[in-house]
Amino acid sequence: MSVIYYSQPNNAFSDLYIEVRKKENRFYSEEEIEKLPNIRKNHPHHEEWQLRKQSANRFISYLEKKNKPLKILEIGCGNGWFSHLMSLVQNTQVMGLDVTIAELDQANKVFEKENLSFVYANLFEKTRLNEEKFDVIVFNSSLQYFENLKRLFKIVGEMLSKNGEIHIVDSPFYRGSKIEKAKEGTQIYYKNLGFPVMSKNYFHHSLNSLGKYKIIYNPFSFLNYFRKDSPFYWVLITSN
Repeated sequence: MSVIYYSQPNNAFSDLYIEVRKKENRFYSEEEIEKLPNIRKNHPHHEEWQLRKQSANRFISYLEKKNKPLKILEIGCGNGWFSHLMSLVQNTQVMGLDVTIAELDQANKVFEKENLSFVYANLFEKTRLNEEKFDVIVFNSSLQYFENLKRLFKIVGEMLSKNGEIHIVDSPFYRGSKIEKAKEGTQIYYKNLGFPVMSKNYFHHSLNSLGKYKIIYNPFSFLNYFRKDSPFYWVLITSN
């Protein structure tokens, strides 16, 4: 099955994003993608992937405990590694969505399974995808690429089935007083990387911007603060 296109591709952003990923050493070979979140010890992001592996395992365990058929959408799936992990859970039907063409093509080639598909779609355009209903919608290290969360969650919320859930994992949240400083840091980072325009596509949110939510994993709790584990919250938003 080929990547399904629900929207007209935005090649300008897709190409920019891939160039940035390459400069950051985050554009992986197909052989590497197939093994993620496991990666060779001498890779520059090995330590980061060790942390992401822990948060991924936590989430997979959460899905397995539901012990029922689940239709899942991952928004911002990139090269598809996390969508693939979720598709290994029994009785799941997983769809990975992204707007980065090269990574979607990699995902579709590396992870060819009956219960796993990859799509290109702009969520802010009305397409046939908006008519789908999902039990679980996941943002894994992708919420920071969306500016207007109120608008985003209105659209995504309408795609939830009854008692459906939105999960946010491995995405940074900032205290309101620190957002401006974080923005400055992002601008400096992308300028030094050679892609200053990329800072216009990276956004900084506080937990308060989510509306009603429940924290499933708190990296700053007494028990977790001193553990070598994910530094990011895992947040749940329900449909009721």
